[in-house]
Amino acid sequence: MSVGTLAQRSGVREEGAGRRAQIDGLRALAMIGVLYVHLYDKNPLTEGLRVALFFVVSGFLITHILYTAKERGGQIRILNFYVRRALRLFPALCILVGLAAFFDIDGFRSEALWHLAQLSNVRFVMIEAYQPWVLSHLWSLNVLEQFYLVWPVVILLLPLPRIYVVTLVLITALTFVFANAEAMGISGWVKQLVLSGAPIAFGAFAYLLQRNDAVRQVVVTPLALVTSTAVLFSPLLLWEGFGNSDSYRILSMPALAVIVVGAFQGFRGPVGWLLGSRPARFLSQISYGVYMYHMLVWWAVGEAFPDLYQRDLRTFLVITILTMVAATLSWYLIEEPISRLKRHFPTSTPNRTVRRDGGFDFPAPT
Repeated sequence: MSVGTLAQRSGVREEGAGRRAQIDGLRALAMIGVLYVHLYDKNPLTEGLRVALFFVVSGFLITHILYTAKERGGQIRILNFYVRRALRLFPALCILVGLAAFFDIDGFRSEALWHLAQLSNVRFVMIEAYQPWVLSHLWSLNVLEQFYLVWPVVILLLPLPRIYVVTLVLITALTFVFANAEAMGISGWVKQLVLSGAPIAFGAFAYLLQRNDAVRQVVVTPLALVTSTAVLFSPLLLWEGFGNSDSYRILSMPALAVIVVGAFQGFRGPVGWLLGSRPARFLSQISYGVYMYHMLVWWAVGEAFPDLYQRDLRTFLVITILTMVAATLSWYLIEEPISRLKRHFPTSTPNRTVRRDGGFDFPAPT
C-alpha cells in the first residue's frame, strides 16, 4: 500500500476549513470503536485505542486550522472560535442533558450544571464514580474541550517556531505524569479523566512535524504505515493486558499520528477509497450525535427490554442502529441548521495589504 503526497491523487477533496475526507473516515472509525467497547466488549485488547485516535485527529485538525490562519498573516478571532465550538457542540449536548433531566435518570437533575459546563470529568473525579452513567462517556469530550480553551491562546500569543517547543514540552510533561501517576500519588481517576490528553498534544505536534517536507516524505512511506499498523495491533500477539498498559498507550500515540498524517495527505488504494467514501463521510457527519446519544438510547431501550443491557452482538446491533437513526434526525433537523450559523463567525480574517491606488488586496484562498 502506498501513500500519495496529495489528497487529490486518490480522489479525496478538501472538506472546508482544513478538513479532508479521509480524516473524517478516521473519525468514523473512532466512533465505531466507542460503540464496540460500550455495547459489545467491555475489555477489548486495545481498550484505549478509539479514544486516542479521536484525540490525535482532533489535535491535528485544530492545530492545522489555527496555525494556517496565523501563518497567512490574518487575525485569529479567539472569541469566534469559541462561538463556533459552542454552535457545534451545544445543540446535541443540550438535547442529551434536557432528556436526562426530564426523566431524572440516575438522579441527574442535581448534577446537570456540571455536565452543561463541560465538567463531567471533573465531577466524576470528585465523586469517584461515573454517575449518572448515561453521561459517563462525556469525560473524553471534556478533556478535549478543556484543551481547546487553552490551545488557541497559545497559538495566538507565541511566535510560530516556539509553538513547536511548547507542543513538545506539553507532550513530554503529560506523558511523564500519566506514566508515573501512581508514584506521584495521583489517583487513577485523575490520571484517566484529567491527565489523558497527551494524544491531543501529539496530534498537534504531528501536524507541525509533517509540514517539513523531509519529515513528511518519511512518515508517508509504506514502511512507516506498516510499522505503525504493527504497533497498533501488537496486543493481538503479545501478552494479555499489554493493550491496556501505559506502555501501549504511549507507543500508540506516534503510531496513530502516522496514520493521521497519511490520511491527511491521502492514502491510495482500497484504504483511501474506504476512508474517503460517502458512507464514511456520512458516519463522520453524524458521529458526534452518535457519541452523544448512544448511552441515552441504551438506557431507553434497556428500560423496556432489560435483556439488552447485556453486552453482546444483539445489543451492539440494535443500539447502534437506533442511535444512528436518532443522530441522523438530530443532524438534519437541529445540529446542521444551527451549525450553518458558523459562517457568521470566521475563525480568522485574511491579511490585507494596501495597494498603490488606496484599495486593498487580499491573499487568494488556499
